[in-house]
Amino acid sequence: MSEKSNKLKNLAYLAISPKWYFMILAFTLITLSISFSAQLHAKQLSYKKFNAGSDTTFSYQWRNKDTEYKLKFDLNNGELANMPNSPANYNEKLLQDFIYSEVMRIASEVDPTRADVDITRNHDGISFSVRSRQNNYAQQVLKKLKQTHKDAQQRYWERSFIASYTSPTGQLGIRHDHARYSDLSRKALLPIVDAIKAMQINNRDTREFIGILLSWVQSIPYSRLENRLYSNGAGFVSPRDLLVYNQGDCDSKATLMAAILKAYSDYIDVKMVYLPDHALLALAMPAKPKETTVVHNGTQYVLLEPTGPAQYTIGEVADSTNLALLNRQYDLTQL
Repeated sequence: MSEKSNKLKNLAYLAISPKWYFMILAFTLITLSISFSAQLHAKQLSYKKFNAGSDTTFSYQWRNKDTEYKLKFDLNNGELANMPNSPANYNEKLLQDFIYSEVMRIASEVDPTRADVDITRNHDGISFSVRSRQNNYAQQVLKKLKQTHKDAQQRYWERSFIASYTSPTGQLGIRHDHARYSDLSRKALLPIVDAIKAMQINNRDTREFIGILLSWVQSIPYSRLENRLYSNGAGFVSPRDLLVYNQGDCDSKATLMAAILKAYSDYIDVKMVYLPDHALLALAMPAKPKETTVVHNGTQYVLLEPTGPAQYTIGEVADSTNLALLNRQYDLTQL
């Protein structure tokens, strides 16, 4: 056998393209929005925010149907500062830059006398290959490069509050990590729970609490968050920034409400319901007649529509939502 043939026999080679292996270029960060027209609107009558020493005071007044409500609470400035920021507008190039730097770092550690590593950037992302006469060593290097690529992608998503998901049709995608936003915001929002309980006729009545909370969140002005004066144009604001700037879209409002529900009780089972162009909440609780519900893994969930300004009560949703549910164009994620 010739020297050339022998080299080819012992050559381990693999080129990795993220479009094929990780499918990251197929991911689309969705922006959710919806509008309502045939419903009475919750109207915010006043909103005030001012610094009060170590706290920030928030004061709201709104009308729901024929009833006016007032809500006032203080949030600790230190805890506010520790709540997650709103996400940066998703940038695929920044992701690929980070992955490339991490893969290059691992490639620089490879013994050049034992293997030749080639890393190429292209329109698909990053491709890399390993050539070596030592098959086992080449496979070890390839395995480490692939794992580094995968870990770098995951770390970038985690620090950017991005989560991957699989759609009902089996497509892989990414979206804002609403569960982490709600988890990391709940503690700072406990004063809101106390303030709403003080408004209740019976502060042990969970349904009454949910009804007041739902009405208040609906009254906060709706915005698609495309104006960079008040948001980063990413179509989502964190619970903190929604309160500070007094506006939010559907998944922003749903995340705020979920965080407050989780602050209300550690045993709350709440899920985000994702529709093709919208998001709302599903809460595990006994349903009343005519309330819209979904069943997931044997558990019944009552739907909550916090987007506003339409005044939907507990278990009441838009016709477009009912149609999406009927056609099974939705998926649920635990918050």
